[in-house]
Amino acid sequence: MRYALTSAALLTPTERIENAVLVMENGVIDAVGTRTEITITQNMKHVDLGDAILAPGFIDMHIHGAAGHDVMEGTSDALAAVEIFLARHGVTSYCPTTVTAPMDRTLASLEQLGNAVNDVKSRARQLRAMPLGVHLEGPFISTAKCGVHPLANITTPTEALYKKLWDAALGTIKVMTIAPELKGAQVVITMAARQNVCVSLGHSNALAEETRAAILAGAAHVTHTFNAMRPLDH
Repeated sequence: MRYALTSAALLTPTERIENAVLVMENGVIDAVGTRTEITITQNMKHVDLGDAILAPGFIDMHIHGAAGHDVMEGTSDALAAVEIFLARHGVTSYCPTTVTAPMDRTLASLEQLGNAVNDVKSRARQLRAMPLGVHLEGPFISTAKCGVHPLANITTPTEALYKKLWDAALGTIKVMTIAPELKGAQVVITMAARQNVCVSLGHSNALAEETRAAILAGAAHVTHTFNAMRPLDH
């Protein structure tokens, strides 16, 4: 089925189109342009969005929950509530984000989240945000900059523990927040980067030299910049 969506304006990565038309078939955008550039034919289902602005959906790569649920609950009902809420607010995909917790709970949550990520095709036609992969925030963080993460469950990064977390998540970890100054962090950063994980530096008390070493090891992102990290105090 071909659809023609009309709106007051449409935003692309490079321009704003006024009096816009978006043509879509089988869920794939076929054309965008103005109403003078694109003709709406009889074989299209016309959906007039009035004064609305059409824009690409948001991707939320750091979200712990919504609609009264924590993503670490991991149940189908909890994730459905989160995903429906996100979709209603323009978020089309997201990375469910863990928080430091007892290891047995973390492993159980990762398994459930991994299954949800791998089962995404079964929900392709539902009005829900889609999980792209897990964001592992903790347990490899600084005790000095832990924020709401419980101190008792923060731990030293090791290859063996990282692999345990990776396996529990069924290989679906896409982002990992880690404090680069921790003993063993550089090895784990290298390991994760080789698995195409976006290694993000955060909840950290690192100095510049430690941060540069982490970047050389494969770190490529920062978690909530200037929050829960060493400040500029001069």
